[in-house]
Amino acid sequence: MSFLSTLRERQPDDEHGLQLCYVFTIDRLSGTLNLQLCLANKRERCRGLAARAYRLQRGHLTRPPAFIAPADQAVLRALSDADPQWFGCAQAAIPASIPWSWMQQMLATGRCYLTLPAGDWRHVNAAGSRPIEPFWSIDGAGEQALGWRLAQDASPYPLIFLNQQALYCRPVGAELHMGLGVALPQFEGAPTTARLAPPQLGAFFERQAPDWRRRNLPLPQPLPTTAPRVQLKPLLCCTPARRGEEIHLQFSLCDARFCSLPAIEIRQITYWDGHHLQMLYADAREMQRLREAVRERLQNFKRDGDDVDIWRPQGEREWQRLFTRLRGPLAALGAEFAFAPGFRHHFVLAERWQVQLGEGHGGGLNVSVRLQTQGGDIDLEDLLTQLRAFNLRTQDHDLSLRLADGRLLLLPAREAVCLLEELEDLPVTGEGFYLADSQRHRLAALRALLPADSHWCGCTQPLDDAIRLHQSPVVLDSKLTCVDASLRPYQWLGVCWIQHLKQHRCHGLLADDMGLGKTLQALTHLAFEKQRGHLGRPALILVPLSLVHNWVGEIERFAPQLRHNVVHGVRRHDNWPDLGDYDVLITTYHLAAIDLDEWRAQEISWLILDEAQNIKNPATRFSQAVRDIPCAHKLCLSGTPVENHLGELWAIMDFLMPGALGGRQQFKQHFQKPIEQQADAGRMRQLLKRVAPFMLRRTKDQIARDLPPKTEIARLISLSAPQREFYQQLKRDTWEDLQAKLADADHGGQRHMLALTALLKLRQACCDPGLVADVDLPSAKREYCLHMIEELVAEQRAVLVFSQFTAMLEILARSLAERNVASLMLSGKSRQRQATVEAFQRGEAPVFLISLKAGGTGLNLTRADTVIHYDPWWNSAAERQASDRAHRIGQDKPVFVYKLIAENTVEEKIARLQAHKAELGAHIDNQAQLNAEAFALKFEELLTIWQEEKPLYEDKPL
Repeated sequence: MSFLSTLRERQPDDEHGLQLCYVFTIDRLSGTLNLQLCLANKRERCRGLAARAYRLQRGHLTRPPAFIAPADQAVLRALSDADPQWFGCAQAAIPASIPWSWMQQMLATGRCYLTLPAGDWRHVNAAGSRPIEPFWSIDGAGEQALGWRLAQDASPYPLIFLNQQALYCRPVGAELHMGLGVALPQFEGAPTTARLAPPQLGAFFERQAPDWRRRNLPLPQPLPTTAPRVQLKPLLCCTPARRGEEIHLQFSLCDARFCSLPAIEIRQITYWDGHHLQMLYADAREMQRLREAVRERLQNFKRDGDDVDIWRPQGEREWQRLFTRLRGPLAALGAEFAFAPGFRHHFVLAERWQVQLGEGHGGGLNVSVRLQTQGGDIDLEDLLTQLRAFNLRTQDHDLSLRLADGRLLLLPAREAVCLLEELEDLPVTGEGFYLADSQRHRLAALRALLPADSHWCGCTQPLDDAIRLHQSPVVLDSKLTCVDASLRPYQWLGVCWIQHLKQHRCHGLLADDMGLGKTLQALTHLAFEKQRGHLGRPALILVPLSLVHNWVGEIERFAPQLRHNVVHGVRRHDNWPDLGDYDVLITTYHLAAIDLDEWRAQEISWLILDEAQNIKNPATRFSQAVRDIPCAHKLCLSGTPVENHLGELWAIMDFLMPGALGGRQQFKQHFQKPIEQQADAGRMRQLLKRVAPFMLRRTKDQIARDLPPKTEIARLISLSAPQREFYQQLKRDTWEDLQAKLADADHGGQRHMLALTALLKLRQACCDPGLVADVDLPSAKREYCLHMIEELVAEQRAVLVFSQFTAMLEILARSLAERNVASLMLSGKSRQRQATVEAFQRGEAPVFLISLKAGGTGLNLTRADTVIHYDPWWNSAAERQASDRAHRIGQDKPVFVYKLIAENTVEEKIARLQAHKAELGAHIDNQAQLNAEAFALKFEELLTIWQEEKPLYEDKPL
């Protein structure tokens, strides 16, 4: 059987009730009319046309099947005669030589349809002739084209030209009418088409416009022209190729409103904005300069020939280098990257991290971590699967994560793995990672892992609370211990730590070694609470039976002011109604479980568990009971929080901060098994970091010796003659000026402030005359201090220098630099506070210059063994706290504190008043002193400073 016979056998016959239909589509760009031959069921008319195409067969013109009517034969024969390519074809453009009469024959079948842009179709019928007229249109490049349209008709369908005949198509109701367009008499003989580029307009108006006006033809529109300033942008087009990914250098012209399409060479671009023709010109010399600059930066990559700007980086590492190290230098040239579909090496960096905090269910937090990159933001939780895969092997370089859009995100491997370790145990919700209320402190660790410029938004108060929780406790004045005992420094620090946790509404585990005084620290804390009026309800202490008498003895010995009662024995319920009158209640774990209902009804301020390892098994009765006793604050004491396995630590922490380490099974999978069975040091570090804010542990080895001694020495410094004369004149001037201003003062507060302001100048003059006026006078104190520092540095000493005046510290920093002495500086303006502290602790500089505002609290500078107070402070307590930045737990060297005092000056008076106020303030709350409330100098005391100075100190230890 022949090929044509086979096709003929495959064509459907009349038994299916089919008919031939003609479906038109209009190509709006070319203005051509396309035709598709389709078969449709007579009952269904045109539904499903696209699925049943009919391919014209030569034999069907002589022996037509049933679905080809005689009228169809004439149409198909004329179509194939005009273009033999139609044989074997079901769809093509209608030949331009086809006459209108042929179209009329096809329309007369009543089976013609037009496909609309939306995919729908309409029935098309033949219509009569209608007048048409020419018009000019303008495209985006300012090029004007002559076209034709129905006269006085806004039909959405363009005219179609067949064999120099114009066909129109216009909607009439639910159908379309197609007919012949006839030019109006005045337009007969007008050209069918014409196209004028902007440069051709001048020649057209000069040579052809007169003839067009005589024939009453429309003229193109003169276009107002502007030449805006534009930027020539290099464009690095990254495309896939058979020989590997390539980079093509192209250029575009851009301004604030638009950007031209990229091209290898650009001379001139025109753009019509509807009002003006924008003429964009490229500077050839600038293009060559940029081309050479790009070539220079990409010179290490393989090129495709010498004259073609095409590069082929070899391997993933070279592509990474391009998008990381070279992206910045290329961006400085104004260069941008463009990526073709299928490109496999589009590396991007996290330009900025954003953390969104929102309130979750049950008091928890939703933490959404997003990475802002070129091309869109990324949710970190979407990358967890890939991050876990990378975490299975060691990474010493950047790792790349494939994003859903095909880009490759580069992250530093170590930072990414640490971030995964911090977040991977958290449940993921539709709004990010979920932090339980007891885990809010983990925000501080997350902040430490993210870049410093990360943006935190939403409900950021929990972040601030977490940061403060992780800071060192404020060391309160040890004179406020409130017990009959001399606490060692580490013991008082333990009390301050408990107070620190209380302020942050957290609970803690004091895990000092046995014999280091955990009981004394707990009692000191309770006595301190009572003294401050914060022990309105009794504290309940649960102990093993063997320790009941020990606690009673400790209370009677060290804190007899604490009214206590032992709830024990058969008749223990006799005094139950009166328990609220006591400060401390003591009972055993066993009895607490028996009396649980009574304790539930009793109001408790503090629940303290001694030997807290007794609740290490959460399944025991008394372990469950202690969790049911309502209280405001909790404290656990245990020298052995882990006796057998880490689950015991979880039990204690889950009592203190339920959920802080996750559920029991989650803790076992995430921490206990990796640490105990696999010796996972990373998980161990992570666990210690999780419990660090809530557990304080000191071993005997750590505090076997008390802190080394601290020696305070006052050094009197005589002013040079020029500085002395300057100081005396300033003193007279400030006194006269002060008297004049005091006469006009309205109230005591204003007079007090005027006196302090005047004294400020005298104090600055003692430090350095340059702080007061623009004078070139020597400073005896500055020279003494610099010489002293040089000697100390030569002896390998580490020195802290404190001053209230930041400008003075800056002068010292410059002077030290001139003497080749390295120094660091911390002031209220410093942003990288912790980094600067760590740099000093690492030994990057022997001298640390610190202002009063920045260094009063929160610093641990145990590397230093020498403290210099450049100028005396009003507040002796604040001065002591500054000195204790070096003299604190962890210091292993004797500490020397030097006070530099200008002889026979206001500084001696301040030191005398300071000593006097220190005695008066012995029983004043230390924080009130720091806030200068109960410690403020009276106005009369300030005025005595202008009296003649008398020597106060000799050069000897205080």
